[in-house]
Amino acid sequence: MLVSCIPEPGIGTGKSRTIPVHGRSQVDKIGKSKVLASDHETLNENVKKPQYVVRGELYLRASELQKEGKKIIFTNVGNPHALGQKPLTFPRQVVALCQAPFLLDDPNVGLAFLADAIARAKHYLSLTSELIYLTDGASKGVMQILNTIIRGQSDGILVPIPQYTLYSAAISLYGGSLVPYYLEETANWGLDVNNLRQSVADARSRGITVRAMVIINPGNPTSQCLSEANLQEILKFCYREKLVLMVNEVYQHNIYQDAQPFLSARKVLLDMVLPIASISLSPNVLGQIFMGLMVSPPNPGDISYQKNVVCNFTKGAMYSFPQIRLPPKAIEVAKMAGKVPDVFYCLKLLEATGISTVPGSGFGQKEGFST
Repeated sequence: MLVSCIPEPGIGTGKSRTIPVHGRSQVDKIGKSKVLASDHETLNENVKKPQYVVRGELYLRASELQKEGKKIIFTNVGNPHALGQKPLTFPRQVVALCQAPFLLDDPNVGLAFLADAIARAKHYLSLTSELIYLTDGASKGVMQILNTIIRGQSDGILVPIPQYTLYSAAISLYGGSLVPYYLEETANWGLDVNNLRQSVADARSRGITVRAMVIINPGNPTSQCLSEANLQEILKFCYREKLVLMVNEVYQHNIYQDAQPFLSARKVLLDMVLPIASISLSPNVLGQIFMGLMVSPPNPGDISYQKNVVCNFTKGAMYSFPQIRLPPKAIEVAKMAGKVPDVFYCLKLLEATGISTVPGSGFGQKEGFST
């Protein structure tokens, strides 16, 4: 059934009402207007391809159980306020002043607003409209940029894997090609520029023109924070390859440790264009220790030897991305049920505990990593 708006006679085009339409086409006996209907088979294929696993089978099943009275803990959607995080005061104060700039002229404005919020609001209000592009949410901004960049199937977008599924869905919707570059779980979801080069070379060998690169910092769903050195490598790489760099920094305020603080790619870029001269006077001791641990990991029998459940430290964003190695028998049962193993595990976890998660396969994780 298609619900269509059809002008009623004698009222003009200013008024309309919805009329259910069945079949391929139908003429409304009142308005005498032809309305075309569509079904699933005739829809644009690019509209049917995208999948959003964050609100997929697990989420739908969780919603059903919630309606049945089961208490559900939804961990699938990255909404910090829904999980009890207090709204950020500073951004709200700045936005309030920008929306009501006359408050800045009030002599008592400092009693209600923080001084740095007032200064930031004045800065934003001094900018011209040519420097600002507003969208109704980050996702719409991402989709508009991708829609501008992608011309057809031969245009590729570099996307980190595991990835926030908005990108694969939008790229598919606009008829482009997703070019994956894999983050290394064993290196705390680190990014290796050599992997980027290989991904671009592989794409070009298939006739794909790579036009843009996506980075998510802090990682979603992997939670890592990119280092300054990593960001510099990425910026240089995009400059050499003439790529548009799309930077997702939505969760920059959700940082849970001090060892690896959040750094904005824009700030790193601005710092790079200035003349810099420095000499390293001391070795990177922590880096040397980490490298030593990587080449000489724990041995069987050691307390830190590989377990069935491991997880890199959650540095930021809204997700932890653990790796759960399922036993062969569980994988066999999942296949008999016609389910991907990690989806089967997450469904069983949901029904047993009421915890709604997202299977790692939905984020494009490498096969064999049941995260």
